[in-house]
Amino acid sequence: MKTKKIIIKSREEMHEEELKFAKKLDQGEKVSPLRGEFFESIEAVRKFLTDNRLELWRAIRDKKPNSISELASMVDRNFADVHQDLSILVEVGLVDLRKPKGVKTRAKKPISLADQLHFEVA
Repeated sequence: MKTKKIIIKSREEMHEEELKFAKKLDQGEKVSPLRGEFFESIEAVRKFLTDNRLELWRAIRDKKPNSISELASMVDRNFADVHQDLSILVEVGLVDLRKPKGVKTRAKKPISLADQLHFEVA
């Protein structure tokens, strides 16, 4: 099961963590990359993860549409709005748009990159 981490931290906490990470790198220590999507507040998360975007992500994860047009039909929204919301979900790593294998089309298939979301407040 793939889980996407959504982490809420203050800017200062994130800066401190990045400095520690960089210092370990400079000292030649082995470090794991910082994983997850970082936000400063619940409000910032809500601006990104709207009800419509959550609905899209769930539809992609559960119903596995073959194209953006099919997804738009599934959620009863217009193509342009769905495409715009998908761009944001792609940007934060929840969804990927892939060309279907063996099909000659410009259509892209939305793929969920996570089975669940995990929220962490630091």
